[in-house]
Amino acid sequence: MAQKFKLIERKNLGKDNKDNPKKFYAQAVNNGYVPFAELCSDIAETCTLTSADVKAVLDRMNYMLDKHLKAGRIVQFGEIGNFRLAVGSTGSLTAKDFSTSLIKQPKIVFSPGSKLRETRQLTAFEKEAEKDTDAGNGGGGSDRPEIE
Repeated sequence: MAQKFKLIERKNLGKDNKDNPKKFYAQAVNNGYVPFAELCSDIAETCTLTSADVKAVLDRMNYMLDKHLKAGRIVQFGEIGNFRLAVGSTGSLTAKDFSTSLIKQPKIVFSPGSKLRETRQLTAFEKEAEKDTDAGNGGGGSDRPEIE
């Protein structure tokens, strides 16, 4: 199955923005949302664990991931990939003038494992069918899933 996308007109931030102030860019169209409970049930159906066992393991993995990231470690999450913290800061003119207050909130960086990198490379794309814009939905569009 192909990843669907739609085209969104946005401000052009490229070097040619004076000649072309707006351009069309691809935006992924998500095909639903898988709640945590459903994911645990799906995993349980394919192994000898119960859904509660899967939830318990994932809860502990989250706890351990948090613990090791706070300690400054890179955490390998099996074939899924690695998690690590990345930090940035505001600059100071001299090393003596630098203080930890200049450090910005850290980001959690995920580096996918080989199977997920392969998935990324083999993903096919398909343009979503045009929807009727007169339906009064405003056509806003967000790349974030809507959770009900």
